[in-house]
Amino acid sequence: MSEAQSKPQSTGSPPVHPGAGQPPTATATGTGTGKSVNPIPALRKRLKEGRQVIRARHDTGASGPEVCRMMTDLVDSIVLDIYRAAVQQVRPQAWQDAPWCLVAHGGYGRRDLAPFSDVDLMLLYDPAEEADSQALAKLLHQWINDTGLHVGFAMRTDAQSWKLAWTDASVITSLAESRLLIGSIQLYLRYFRGLRLGAQRRAKRLIAMIEAARLEERRKYGETIFLLEPNIKRSRGGLRDVQLVRWLGFVRHGETDLRPLIENETIPEEDARALERGYHYLLRIRNQMHFESQRAQDQLDRAMQMRLAEWAGWRGAEGILPVEQFMQEYFEHTSEIRYASAHMLDNVKWQSPLASSLQRSVGMPVQRDFRVGFRYVWATRTGLERLKRDPAAVIELMAVSSRYGKPIDPVTWREIRMAMRNRKITQIDQLTIERFLDLMSQSTNLAEQLRRLHELRVLEQIIPPMQHARCLLQFNQYHKYTVDAHSIRAIECVTELEQDRTGLLGSIYRSLRDKTILHLALLLHDLGKGYPEDHSEVGARIAAEMADRLKLNAQDKETLVFLVHKHLLMVHTAFRFDLSDDDTAVRFAATVGSSERLQLLLLLTYADLASVGPGVVNEWKIDLLLQLYYQTDAHFRDERPGEGFHEDILHRRDAIRQHRPRECDAEWWDQQVDALPIGYLIRTPAALAATELARLRDLETKHCLTWGRFLEQQKALEFVIATRQTGRPIGTFHRMTGVLSSMGMQIIAAEIHTQPDDIAWDRFLVQDTEYEGSPPPGRIDAVCQAMEQALAGDAPAPCFRDFWKSRTSRLTDKIQVQPTQVRFDNSTSDKHTIITLFAYDRMGLLYSVSKVLFEMELILHSAKISTHLDQVVDVFYVTDMTGQKITESTRLYMIRQRLLQAVNSD
Repeated sequence: MSEAQSKPQSTGSPPVHPGAGQPPTATATGTGTGKSVNPIPALRKRLKEGRQVIRARHDTGASGPEVCRMMTDLVDSIVLDIYRAAVQQVRPQAWQDAPWCLVAHGGYGRRDLAPFSDVDLMLLYDPAEEADSQALAKLLHQWINDTGLHVGFAMRTDAQSWKLAWTDASVITSLAESRLLIGSIQLYLRYFRGLRLGAQRRAKRLIAMIEAARLEERRKYGETIFLLEPNIKRSRGGLRDVQLVRWLGFVRHGETDLRPLIENETIPEEDARALERGYHYLLRIRNQMHFESQRAQDQLDRAMQMRLAEWAGWRGAEGILPVEQFMQEYFEHTSEIRYASAHMLDNVKWQSPLASSLQRSVGMPVQRDFRVGFRYVWATRTGLERLKRDPAAVIELMAVSSRYGKPIDPVTWREIRMAMRNRKITQIDQLTIERFLDLMSQSTNLAEQLRRLHELRVLEQIIPPMQHARCLLQFNQYHKYTVDAHSIRAIECVTELEQDRTGLLGSIYRSLRDKTILHLALLLHDLGKGYPEDHSEVGARIAAEMADRLKLNAQDKETLVFLVHKHLLMVHTAFRFDLSDDDTAVRFAATVGSSERLQLLLLLTYADLASVGPGVVNEWKIDLLLQLYYQTDAHFRDERPGEGFHEDILHRRDAIRQHRPRECDAEWWDQQVDALPIGYLIRTPAALAATELARLRDLETKHCLTWGRFLEQQKALEFVIATRQTGRPIGTFHRMTGVLSSMGMQIIAAEIHTQPDDIAWDRFLVQDTEYEGSPPPGRIDAVCQAMEQALAGDAPAPCFRDFWKSRTSRLTDKIQVQPTQVRFDNSTSDKHTIITLFAYDRMGLLYSVSKVLFEMELILHSAKISTHLDQVVDVFYVTDMTGQKITESTRLYMIRQRLLQAVNSD
């Protein structure tokens, strides 16, 4: 064994490097002749060559812990040589009495150092030797950094270390992994024993502090284990949760190793094995990430996922990409880690012999087989046997847990989970069906109960397709969660509408007499993913099978199949078609068939969008959905289809007429009000609409008008441009998109409209990539001025700077799984050719596309621009210069080729 290798420590003994206490050598400081040489170049070379050797071992299949230990040994050898050299310089004559010791802590202390991880060191010193200690610390910090290692360095006395540890979670968790490298063993033992005993005395407070810090970290890096771009270290279920078990063991029992914690029953052996498997798996992946990046890299972005899938040897299957297979395996490990660490935390928070005894002795009987204590609910011995074989009993226990607001006892939970993992999926009995449907009819805490059933593997016993969806990644930036997590999150989003007392969505949801079918549809709507066929078609078959399995009546089965099969219908219609055209609502109404289905489809569409990820739903999109809903609902509720909706629109127009300024001609005002688009009327208060409309009179003396405002609720900016178009089109739309993009505005939605007197009225919803929240004074004015200059022909060609690209946009440049698509539709509209573009977003994309349309001499009559994270669906209603549809095949081909070229070029 080399000097830098640590020997196994006996249980309870502080970790000590075998080189501790040895005198300094001349290996790093000179040749023995008294002549000083600079050791840094040699040490830097040793680090570089050592990493190469370790990489070779990693490439031949060395385990994650083995590579980390090798890396730790390499760093130990460098740090020890530097320490000896520094001590010789600061106090060469008194090595034996040196009042210092060098302590590794954090990941370096526990010997799981990744190839490019930071090295955490602490110089522990006697307070009486502060001057020399500062000199030594300065040398150590400088020389270690000079070797190319990234060091986190601190100089403390033992008392200072303890004081910080009792008040700072990051300090106690790092120092819990202390390991003596070299120096005074007596000083180290005094420090470590004081740390361990002090932590145990303050266990309750420190556990709460560590839990709060970990919760905050999870909020920042990913609360759910199913986040699709997780941080391998800090996201839930990552390496940090394995380390959490060690820290909790140290604070409660003075132990960080799992074996003593198994022996004192702090953690079950099966949980410890799951932690060890997951830890080895994650360490090996993390090592590969570091080697491939040649730097510290813990973020599993999409580019890294694809490279790791190839490295791990995944080949893909029908309907599933190699990267999806890789990430499914990843999530399975992180699920087990999250489960084990959560139960460990729960255990140590309440671990007390007296409390455990009282918990069992004073439990109140509930039902025939369950008990409720002051902390948990649990099952009797006979009840536990019933739970292990009967999903209906588990739902019953979940209901008890929910009713009394107490979690299920960890022992009971673990026994159920193990039994369900090994239980074969079979037909379910009537009692299970009744209890499951009763659960699905509720709103309160439904999503959380489904998550718990899913974690227990009970949900897949009732809905078998959930087994296929477990941990299944959707490899795009549109979805932020796995299929199973997204489905349950969608139910959570719709049940949250119960508290919405002001909006139409909340009103409709609360008015539903039976919410069961809606909740079932949300649970099933994406379970068709991961197969070669279109997921809506597969989903329809799954819905039919589940309806039969749950013995739904014929009407409920038909509604469930419709909702799953057509769950994308409303969003596609609202976001891609011209809602001012009555034919759009007529076709949509014919497909939906009834007002009841329309309500369910609206709620399902909203919940599906809201559960995709943060920021996907905004007021603009909700307005479009509600506009389609109002127009379609009128066809079902009135004796004369559409009459009620039309009356409502007339009332809105009349309200705007009442706000006519005196200086505006009544005839001109009526013409403009009559031409306002329906979507604008629905979402815009009458007073604001009148104010904007009155501005159009200024076009008699000005060539264009621009204005903008910050929308607080949407955290976005709205810009409006109005100009009079006479003669040949001047390309207003593409010029405005160029200006906005070149000024760092990410266009997330856009509408164009033509008012009487040839007034082009375009509206853009954008996010300012230069500022978060409300922009500074003058920003909106500067953008408006640039728009006016561009329209006058005074602006230079737009330039899209790379640093304006978001991280998502930069990744999208590298990874495009789906091809760009351009589709033509000459049947939906009587007057226009509809061009639909599906592409990955980038700064300036809309400018490039609209410029092609202008150069191809197409008149743009309407546009629907919709951005979903990194993907866009742009719909353009166009004609040729004579106002006719484009039908000639060669011309359509040329337009498609030009658009594809514009999209795929930067």
